Amino acid sequence: MNVILLGPPGAGKGTQARKIVDEFDFDYISTGDMLRKEVESASRLGKIAKSYMNKGDLVPDSFIVEMIVDNLGELNARNLIDGFPRNISQAEALNKKLTENQQKIAVVLHMNVDDEELINRLSTRAVCILCQAPYKLKSPDENLIVKCNNSPNKDCIIKVRDDDNPKSVARRITVYKNETFPIVKYYKDLNVNLVDIDARGTEDEIFQEISKFIVV
Repeated sequence: MNVILLGPPGAGKGTQARKIVDEFDFDYISTGDMLRKEVESASRLGKIAKSYMNKGDLVPDSFIVEMIVDNLGELNARNLIDGFPRNISQAEALNKKLTENQQKIAVVLHMNVDDEELINRLSTRAVCILCQAPYKLKSPDENLIVKCNNSPNKDCIIKVRDDDNPKSVARRITVYKNETFPIVKYYKDLNVNLVDIDARGTEDEIFQEISKFIVV
């Protein structure tokens, strides 16, 4: 069973992905996490990716596909795919891979949030630099030295991601609308089960709605 999380940056895909993985025992396939690991390791792909991410641009398909192939190997029976595909070309490449494995997409969860809410969320979003645990800041200039949830006995530094600055955020939303949103029509034309999720509620409310469409 393959479930895709689709939505703009800041829609809460990562948060809901963790809940789905924990509740339904899915394998988590996140291009965002894979990209950040590549960037942190300063690998060849990471250096290339960072130059695009810091400007709010999408990393070119050729590098994304290479990274996905390197990390996925053979798709398992139950996968949650977060952050991929991001454009029609990638969607076609994913369908080809699934077809080769005699699999299909069970459902696409399309998370909807208005632009104003997205900008507010992203400008106060931070992560622990050690474990990538997410934190919600009260304001962009809040104290960034905290007790990490995963390491309560340590003072950890949390930081706003480089690509979450206001200029990059606006650019990423525009790129999403131009490059990624057309995938909604692509999947509908293929008669893939695509459902719209109102992602403006609390984390638990959103998860309750998502859970209705995951049948394992």
